[in-house]
Amino acid sequence: MQSIDDDCMMKSNDSTNEMEMRLLEFQVNEEHVFLLGEQGKLLANADFRETAPGVFDIYHTVVLPELRGQGIASKLVAKTVDEIHRRGGKATATCTYAKAWLERHPQKQEGSIS
Repeated sequence: MQSIDDDCMMKSNDSTNEMEMRLLEFQVNEEHVFLLGEQGKLLANADFRETAPGVFDIYHTVVLPELRGQGIASKLVAKTVDEIHRRGGKATATCTYAKAWLERHPQKQEGSIS
């Protein structure tokens, strides 16, 4: 999977079936939230790490080009922030997409650092 660009920005492209995407669920492991498609293909990924006790940085997000423009990046960051909060942490972002998302969603910032 290729990174969108060095600043993690997401661009639009509406070429995939939204109904198919709604059937897929994000998965979480130690430092990643990701979306797998059929046959385990990685479709979207957010990487985060603990940078100080209880503070997590979302430093990279990527969505396959053919899936852009469907709100997947937004859902990906929302799930990542939820996971950080579930761990009792605060979210911050060095990825410009995630940072902008946090600024646009102040209701999700409880416990987060912008």
